[in-house]
Amino acid sequence: MPYTLIFGNNFILGNPKRIRIHDIVLFHLGKNELGPHLSTVIQDSLGSTLVRVDNNRCTYCHQKLNNKSKEPEHILITNSQGENILESRVLDKNTILVGGMFGVQQFLLVATQNYIVMPSGKKLMHCRIDAHNSDIMLTDDHIELG
Repeated sequence: MPYTLIFGNNFILGNPKRIRIHDIVLFHLGKNELGPHLSTVIQDSLGSTLVRVDNNRCTYCHQKLNNKSKEPEHILITNSQGENILESRVLDKNTILVGGMFGVQQFLLVATQNYIVMPSGKKLMHCRIDAHNSDIMLTDDHIELG
């Protein structure tokens, strides 16, 4: 059964594999018997690792962050201001919701439950795309197969 990613109020159907911007992978997705799962590494602006998640298991969380939920069905990591650094919630066996602050040295992309704020400041929301078991590319204007 195919799974769906909800990312910034955008619905990405059909088993998306990797979510990318430019040549950078923000996170990987897959599915096992428990449902969809996420793997990612989130870094600060200097390139230091803040969070590492492997198949819905937080394997590293920097000491300055708060790991509020350690269940694989719901990962919630916040900073000292209460902002979500990463939230991953398995809504059912076929749907995963992902949000947070995905940063690398060149940029910061913020995904809330309502929209994605691109590094340029533009907001992406209300898109619907079928991944057809492939990667997804985020651009300033839309979400496309990538």
